[in-house]
Amino acid sequence: MINSLISKCMFVLTKSPFKIRRIFLICLSCIFIQLLQAQNEKWKSIDWQLGIGNTYLFDSYLSPLPHEGTSLRFSSENFKPLKWGLTDQPDFSYNDAKWYNQFYVSLNSARCTYSASSSLLHGTLEIRNSTIRKIIIKPNWSVSAGGFAALSGGGRYCLENGNNPGSIDALFDIGLTAISDFSFPFRGKSIKLRYQGSLALGGLAFSPEYAESYYEIFYLKNHHNTLKLTSLTNMQLWKQQISMDIPLSHRKSSFRLSYWNEGRVSLMNNIRTRVLSSQFTVGYIRYFSIL
Repeated sequence: MINSLISKCMFVLTKSPFKIRRIFLICLSCIFIQLLQAQNEKWKSIDWQLGIGNTYLFDSYLSPLPHEGTSLRFSSENFKPLKWGLTDQPDFSYNDAKWYNQFYVSLNSARCTYSASSSLLHGTLEIRNSTIRKIIIKPNWSVSAGGFAALSGGGRYCLENGNNPGSIDALFDIGLTAISDFSFPFRGKSIKLRYQGSLALGGLAFSPEYAESYYEIFYLKNHHNTLKLTSLTNMQLWKQQISMDIPLSHRKSSFRLSYWNEGRVSLMNNIRTRVLSSQFTVGYIRYFSIL
């Protein structure tokens, strides 16, 4: 197609006056520069999201009662293509990239109550890194899958407890993640829908013995059986996100709407924990060139 375009342009140039040829060459050079830039696009995206939702808490170490309340969420994601499998030429393009890296950070906080008699404060910080490969590539949709490793920490604090008011979370997880993207035109813009889900398969977790105080662990150095191997038999940890990206006018950024569903259900050292969240977020995505 490009060769045919070049031959037609050369024919026009040979039959035109000098001034017309000069203007034509200037316009043609600008067009070809844009074409080369489009063919050699190197990009990555960073998004920031802020939202609110509902969280259900149950921690038998702190209270035999379930708690529920409002939660806040902040997250940031860095998504970029990798050069794996691409040519080593200096003018290579990331347009044909199949491998991607996703670096993700989130901060969740919640205040949950049981009637007016008991309150739990909850907070979690998670850092996650994923390596993902596209396995189905179509003009308007794609499916990707890969693995992740994540570190998370935080805990819960009961305002009414005296002896053991707090419970600590410290987790390391590895698992699987999958992404499905679908794009469609709407009023001259390309809207992208995405589903991303992940499931932890195993890792390590900190957990005290039932009725064991943190004073015994940290001051009396009673560390026996506080570090547990996790699997699907004693902990289920999942995350789901459904999002819609709407490009903004300058095309270097987008507006993102998301729904999140996250959960942790665990039974370790006779302590049962449930943290279930549903949240809606709004966000901003910025696209950058890769140097």
